[in-house]
Amino acid sequence: MNKVTQHKIPNPSKQRGFIVLMTMMMLAVGTAIWFGTLGQIRSNTMKIESEDRQLLELQAIKERMLAYAVLQPEIFSDQAVIPGVGYFPCPDTNGDGTADRPCGYDSATNQLFVIGRVPTQETSHFFSFIDSGIDPSLYWFAVDARLVDHHAYYAYDNALRFAPVSVQMPVEVPDQSNNDVPPLTVDGKDEIVMALFYAGPALSNQTRPSNSINDYLEQPTATLGYSINFQSVGATPDVFNDYVITITRKEWEAAMLARVSQDISPQDGVPDLCSLVAENTADWFNACAYTHPTNRPVYTCDGTAVNNLAGQDWRSLVCP
Repeated sequence: MNKVTQHKIPNPSKQRGFIVLMTMMMLAVGTAIWFGTLGQIRSNTMKIESEDRQLLELQAIKERMLAYAVLQPEIFSDQAVIPGVGYFPCPDTNGDGTADRPCGYDSATNQLFVIGRVPTQETSHFFSFIDSGIDPSLYWFAVDARLVDHHAYYAYDNALRFAPVSVQMPVEVPDQSNNDVPPLTVDGKDEIVMALFYAGPALSNQTRPSNSINDYLEQPTATLGYSINFQSVGATPDVFNDYVITITRKEWEAAMLARVSQDISPQDGVPDLCSLVAENTADWFNACAYTHPTNRPVYTCDGTAVNNLAGQDWRSLVCP
């Protein structure tokens, strides 16, 4: 007689308990994954939003730099000799938030460009370059040394901002080897008057806070008296995270010419400054002039009636 194999009938209550336990475990794992993913998304989103704010600030700094150059006569209207348009501030080299002047000339060497942090503000003249609440240590710039507002080479008779500036400036300048080169380039492109940098978070080989450029920027090492080619792209984010924008020569020229050629009143087709500023007077709109027969500054300009070391001669460019 065949044996009948008897199977135990599973206990329904134990099955239900197992199913409930597995369901709870799945919910727990799913919840952990969901919250972990959400946390990562939030973290990445916050990082992206933070970087977006920093990059927007960099664009705002560019606009303020151009505004500063356009408004030089108004910003420094309290000076004995009012400067003309076109100048940018010297960099902040010691991290105190203010421009370190004069600059552009070091150890008897004429610099082609100067580099340092963006000043927080022009304190004595109520002009800000960086918004409050933004870490100013992360914003740096390099500028054509001819365009700084207090150039050490041109300091003369207590006047510190009279480098000859106009849209007629040559694109290239002689370096220490007497080769004609652009003062600075970015990715090999010339006709750049300023490069602006957002440094990004510190990399593994960078120690902050610091006043060393290498602790913030991953750029070529500058050589005094020579040009430099800044880079906007690196190999990987682990070794390069600079964000770089520029002010081109065309942008600078357009902003300055828009200022000096304004025809608001009486809209007669002639720039207002042509009639508001008398010829042969000491004004930045007129030509440079110096009348002393022997004791001359380093730049050459001749005059017979008036000293006008701030003269940039926009009159000959825009007046009929």
